[in-house]
Amino acid sequence: MTAAQMDTFQARMGVPAGEEWAPFAGLPRSAGEYQAFIEAAPFADREPAPQAPRIETPDATAFPRPTGRQSTQVAFGKILNDLARAGGPLADAIVTTSPDVTVSTNLGGFVNQRGLFAREARGDKFREAAIASPQRWIMGPKGQHIELGIAENNLFLMLGALGLAGPLFGERVIPVGTLYDPFINRGLDALNYACYQDARFLLVATPSGLTLAPEGGAHQSIHTPLIGMAQPGLSAFEPAFADELSEIMRWSFDHLQAADGGSVYLRLSTRTLDQPDRAPRAEWISDLIEGAYWQVPPQAGAELALAYTGAVAPEALEAFDQIREDVPGAGLLAVPSPDRLHRGWSRNVDGGAPSHAERLLGVLGERAALVTIIDGPPATLSWLGGVRGHRVHALGVDRFGQSGEIADLYRAYRLDAEAILDATAAALAEP
Repeated sequence: MTAAQMDTFQARMGVPAGEEWAPFAGLPRSAGEYQAFIEAAPFADREPAPQAPRIETPDATAFPRPTGRQSTQVAFGKILNDLARAGGPLADAIVTTSPDVTVSTNLGGFVNQRGLFAREARGDKFREAAIASPQRWIMGPKGQHIELGIAENNLFLMLGALGLAGPLFGERVIPVGTLYDPFINRGLDALNYACYQDARFLLVATPSGLTLAPEGGAHQSIHTPLIGMAQPGLSAFEPAFADELSEIMRWSFDHLQAADGGSVYLRLSTRTLDQPDRAPRAEWISDLIEGAYWQVPPQAGAELALAYTGAVAPEALEAFDQIREDVPGAGLLAVPSPDRLHRGWSRNVDGGAPSHAERLLGVLGERAALVTIIDGPPATLSWLGGVRGHRVHALGVDRFGQSGEIADLYRAYRLDAEAILDATAAALAEP
């Protein structure tokens, strides 16, 4: 509107000049009458919702820690199942939900333990029809799983609503939502607004990258790590091993409740890996939560380090074993959270205490090379070169659509051990 049009509109509304922001300007009755009406309204006397009590998370000795060869997706299901079976305040507060992929994202054990939510009790139709099923689809008001249809946008709306239960109603729940990782894109708007409202939830997306290779491009996620890094209010992790996942989930249940906390996104995999035999140490846990740790520390002034995230761990380890024969001082950096590692570094713009990334990479020589590997966008890790000015050769996925075995696709997309060795040779050959 032009200024003249606005003046005409203001006159028609009966709003005097200078009173444009007065609450009751232009209305037919006196301001006092309106104010009295508002103060007498029932909601004016409503007590604010009490602060939701904090739910204690079991300590490291009592928190589930799956062992043996398995995938992170399977480990996630085992952790929730063990929590549900053990019971207690945390298990009672967890509410799971999923858009039609409850069993295939390994929520089945939790659902069997805790049941599905429905306003009225319903029997298990499979058992009533004598159909064999490992699942107990018993529904009732006490159920702790909410089953959705194939509607990822509804999933994020649900997580946003559940994640605001504490401040709105004074009753805290711990929402855990699962979906296929590539389909995060279907609900991005709802996810963004849930985070914007400071809703607190655990988002578990699987499988990552190319690791569900036999199902083709439709179930291959490519750019989701960058979504995790870019979304405010959401801490993204992509653990390779079950012990990492256990500690991350334990931290997450506290982070969801912290005054300065937020939501958490786990990018998991169906790829079965051998698990490292290591006892959790306080320093390792701290480094893990900050985003990265030296799986094999480099020698001071080392000229090379490999940095990897997630399911490509076997390829990184295979290549690293060969590299150490020629470069014995090289280091192997595990980066379970490029998001938190980058956030800590980017916030350190005023030259304060060194960030976690700066401390980790500071042990390398000034002319050292980094080779980064992720089953996702190369940019997820390529920024590591900016931390200390190291040269970077970034391996990752920038296209998708092929179907096949993981080893074949990693070879085709240059994520296998041979590609890592070639990138290492090229990096060391640079002047």
